[in-house]
Amino acid sequence: MKRGPCFPQGRCESGYTEVRGTEIRTFGVSEGDVTAIDDWIERVAEKWAINQRAAFRVRLCVAELAANVLEHGNKNAVDGGHMAVTIRKVADGVEVEFLDSLGAFDLTRASETVAPRSEPGGWGLKLVRAYAKELSYVEEGGCNRVRFTISSRDETAGSA
Repeated sequence: MKRGPCFPQGRCESGYTEVRGTEIRTFGVSEGDVTAIDDWIERVAEKWAINQRAAFRVRLCVAELAANVLEHGNKNAVDGGHMAVTIRKVADGVEVEFLDSLGAFDLTRASETVAPRSEPGGWGLKLVRAYAKELSYVEEGGCNRVRFTISSRDETAGSA
């Protein structure tokens, strides 16, 4: 896999890193990779005994981010691009970091306007904003870095 600011040496060579309470995995950008990300997050959530509601929210937010990279970011990539997901168990939930090596897109500044219900456009980002707490974005060295937290409490994290 690619090395550089997004994917430093060691992080991508094995494709997977596990440290107590933190798991990191790298993926390509394909429909199969989006499915693999979801399956991996489900396994980690089960292993860490994260409640089903929080696990669903993590899976949904990451799947929406990955699907957006697949649909919108992959158009001009020579090598197909890469994504990396870091999941960290914290006292009141899960912290997530999502990296991709494709076109810059700041979801925190993207329009909150969504398409009419009969058309695609903006609904996935609306879900991410609704479920994610402490949502942040930074572009650095050709890498998109999205960070957020999902609460394990039984409450809506964002402002849906």
